[in-house]
Parts: sequence; C-alpha cells; structure tokens
Amino acid sequence: MVEVLLLAREVGPERLELAVRGALACGSHDGRAVALLARRQPRTQPAPLDLPDRLRASERPVPTLADYDRLLERGGAR
Repeated sequence: MVEVLLLAREVGPERLELAVRGALACGSHDGRAVALLARRQPRTQPAPLDLPDRLRASERPVPTLADYDRLLERGGAR
C-alpha cells in the first residue's frame, strides 16, 4: 500500500486515482497493477479521418460466396 501511495509523487494524485479505479474495475487489488496503469503513457487521440471520402475513393464490389457454393454443388473436396 505504501508503494501505491508513493506513486502519487511520481504520477500525481489524479492519475494515481484513475489507476486505482482501473485496477479495481479489472478485479485486481495488487499494487503492481496500479503501478502499471499509473505509469502507462496516455494515448493521444488520432486526428479524425474522413472515412466516407476515403471509402468512396476505393469502391469495390461486395464480396460473395457464389464461387464456393458452386464448388460444394460439384462435390468439391472438404
């Protein structure tokens, strides 16, 4: 428990509280799990992508399983 409290000096109390909450939410009460979560680097949010435009640029036909169905009709190997 002392090690967890000392983490507040390193990562700050807000980040430590989030790490404790995260560890408890996962069912862990181990100080090592708290330390791992507290020291984890925060992820930056990637820039939003304009997916509709990107998807329109590479339009492809919808895949079908018709060729596989024909193989089964002919009694193909299984």
